[in-house]
Amino acid sequence: MALQNTDFSTQEVNTLLKKAKRIFFIGIGGVSMSGLATYLHYNGAKIYGYDKERTEICQKLETIADIKYYSTPDRVRDMDLVVYSLAIDENNFEYKMAKKLQIPTLSRANLLGYIISTYKTSIGIAGTHGKSTTVSILGKIFEYAGHKPTVFCGAHMKDFGASFLKGDSRVCIFEACEYKNSFLYMIPSELGILNIEYDHPDFFKSADELDESFIRLSTKPSKVFLNIDDKKSAEIIKRQVISYGIDNEADYRGTINENGFSVFFEGTEIAKCNVNFKGKHLIYDALCAFAIAHQNGISPRVICRAISEFQGVKRRFEYIGKTDTSLPVFEDYAHHPTEIKATLSSVSEMGYKRIFVAFQPHTYSRSFYLYNEFTQAFKGASELYFLPTFKAREENVFSLDEEAFARDSGGKLLADFNELKQKIKETDCDIILLLGAGDITNFKKYL
Repeated sequence: MALQNTDFSTQEVNTLLKKAKRIFFIGIGGVSMSGLATYLHYNGAKIYGYDKERTEICQKLETIADIKYYSTPDRVRDMDLVVYSLAIDENNFEYKMAKKLQIPTLSRANLLGYIISTYKTSIGIAGTHGKSTTVSILGKIFEYAGHKPTVFCGAHMKDFGASFLKGDSRVCIFEACEYKNSFLYMIPSELGILNIEYDHPDFFKSADELDESFIRLSTKPSKVFLNIDDKKSAEIIKRQVISYGIDNEADYRGTINENGFSVFFEGTEIAKCNVNFKGKHLIYDALCAFAIAHQNGISPRVICRAISEFQGVKRRFEYIGKTDTSLPVFEDYAHHPTEIKATLSSVSEMGYKRIFVAFQPHTYSRSFYLYNEFTQAFKGASELYFLPTFKAREENVFSLDEEAFARDSGGKLLADFNELKQKIKETDCDIILLLGAGDITNFKKYL
């Protein structure tokens, strides 16, 4: 059974951390967990952890943390605090040992919520899509402007070489994830809402339930920046907001041009931003970051300079190499139908005509509940192949027929990476696109 977030008050977490000299992270290699571990290391704690795989993130963490890659629950005995992510379940051996020994346990979201409460200005980015990119752009802008922000991102930020950036105590920028209502444990002073669309059906039983969580979140900050073009966001968020958008009138109105976008603030043009990426969805992310930075006193000139130099985040349409036949290979984290459509649209804008797509579904529940949406998401693909589902935290209790799922989406189910490699050798497409949030990222080893 999956775990839930802890619900300690700010004072209670503060007390736990003051007493905690030795802190153990279960799943320390997670992109968010690694950032929290690094933060607590900088604050004087000795860090220990477990992860099932020695990833690149873990290898970097080994300079500050004692990490094991096999289960060693006895190591928990000497710990003052155990931090866990919701990626584990209650049968995790380290977690069970902590409970048996009555060692305090703290969820990732509860810990992050406490940390952001210690900053004078905390800026959260929420939305079904685009959070990591927007956080990364915003971090780049604030750093460029000399504000020395602390940044917690849900992906590796190429501009900073990590998912975490240590700053001073003034500004914290973070990703506010909706899964299991984690973002409700975080009370930012400012909030950017990118979009609201149904996802995480393994937790949210309906779109209305997800909407209600976003409504609750929006009541907390002093300022909310809202994408006025997103129909759901504009419909359900009733409080006073600072709006941004492209297709509708907004406080910050963007117009797309060949080199990027221009920004009109309250009807007057204040900036022209050049960008090195394609895709309207990415312009929305940059426009959100622009509005927040501008409202925090950063000049349009500085904002645009930072955006023009933005390098992106890993696994967001990232070039990873070439095939033996010199075809370019890109990978993208897209695992929701809307994200897949946006990525394919961006690839088409770049001039590619024949697109080879390999997709690894992420969780059976998402495929089951968004089945019809997925079957309409791949229309830009010339060749489409599905890999077996990355099950993450669940089993196929839905009796999802993966072969039929691939076929109904216009593709074919493959057995494994070896079969995918063979299909790539045979293709006459002009680009290879690897989509998914699971271990499809490991396919780069086969190139």
